[in-house]
Amino acid sequence: MKKTFYLITFLSIIVPASLLAQGVFPGKQTLNKKDYFGLNLNSSIPERYLGDYWKEYLGSFGKVHTRRGVYSVDRANVATIARKPVEMISQLSTSKGITQLFLAVKVDDRYVANFTDTTYRATEQFLKDFSAFAVLRDEVRLAEEYYAEADKNHQRLQRDNERISKEIERTQKRLEELAKEQDVNTKDLAGSVIDLQNKQKDLEAAKAKLPKM
Repeated sequence: MKKTFYLITFLSIIVPASLLAQGVFPGKQTLNKKDYFGLNLNSSIPERYLGDYWKEYLGSFGKVHTRRGVYSVDRANVATIARKPVEMISQLSTSKGITQLFLAVKVDDRYVANFTDTTYRATEQFLKDFSAFAVLRDEVRLAEEYYAEADKNHQRLQRDNERISKEIERTQKRLEELAKEQDVNTKDLAGSVIDLQNKQKDLEAAKAKLPKM
């Protein structure tokens, strides 16, 4: 609880008010074949990630139960909403690229639904605080993904560099071998010139011995 309180306080300082205030409004949802009144939060964060952040966030207030996309906490200790534990039930959905989180909060024997109720305003703030938390968590996720991609690219370039270095070593070694072969061949070539000259002399001498016709 203390960690959550400090986190919410921290978020309220560093996250702009315009971000905290966006996308929270009253709503109605059917969960497990039962109608609930509550509040909706719209977010641009993909559902798969927002669901993870929501489960993590709810876990700070009580044990989270999940079933068929429904997240619930039977006894959530949220001091800003009520002194006694409250019951929470929620679900995420996606429409036209927007993720919507529906939350119904039961305080005593009734669900929070009245605009003028202090518990409504507290629940609204609860969702705003979660929204700010989710934004920061998603920034970390994106930074991790970008880092992983950069690291993957770095590793690929490093492997390419090592491959090129080995290819250069092999090429240099082959050039050295070719240089030695050329040196031997140059010497052989010089010897062959002398041999060719000698053979030419022998040929001319042999021709000279032929009787003249």
